[in-house]
Amino acid sequence: MINEGYPLQFPNNWKRTIKTERARFGNHSVFQAIYMLRNEIEKLGGKNLVISTNLLLKINGFAYSSQSPPEDSGVAVYFMLKDKEQCFPCDRWNRVEHNIWAIYKSIEAIRGLDRWGAKDMVESAFKGFQALPSPGQETKSNVRYFRGINSFGEGKAIFRNLAIELHPDKGGNADEFMELNKQFVQFKQSMEEKQ
Repeated sequence: MINEGYPLQFPNNWKRTIKTERARFGNHSVFQAIYMLRNEIEKLGGKNLVISTNLLLKINGFAYSSQSPPEDSGVAVYFMLKDKEQCFPCDRWNRVEHNIWAIYKSIEAIRGLDRWGAKDMVESAFKGFQALPSPGQETKSNVRYFRGINSFGEGKAIFRNLAIELHPDKGGNADEFMELNKQFVQFKQSMEEKQ
């Protein structure tokens, strides 16, 4: 199951695209792009997939169909591969689905290297990608955003409100925003363990 990736958690050390372009590859829906990406990462052996965008996702990991395209069409895809966190960000294209499709095609190409016998190249291709903090990592912040919260619905509401307040694009602090996201992932896992 895909963990929540809303709002977009684009890696701080990746340069953002100033002017997005219209994609030159066919039209694909968000559903199609996510479906193909999920399958490709599964074939690669990736686990714990997080697709981070400014689209709200359903519990099954697919986007609600009635949403307007977000202003920031960037996507960051996080997953574990051989016990290492990986991140594939893309914001070159002006549509979320096209950025997801570009990531899917990139992973498909890297997986092709493995199939064609260039395993060392695959290992090199995955070096240096940074990901979200591992959900198991202890938080270092003195602020505990979800202390005393016992329902997932209440925690999710707190997360959404604070995410808007702390998001760097809205004048917030990137470190506090990342800390909020990390604590929410930990909170969500603790709620799932109680069920």
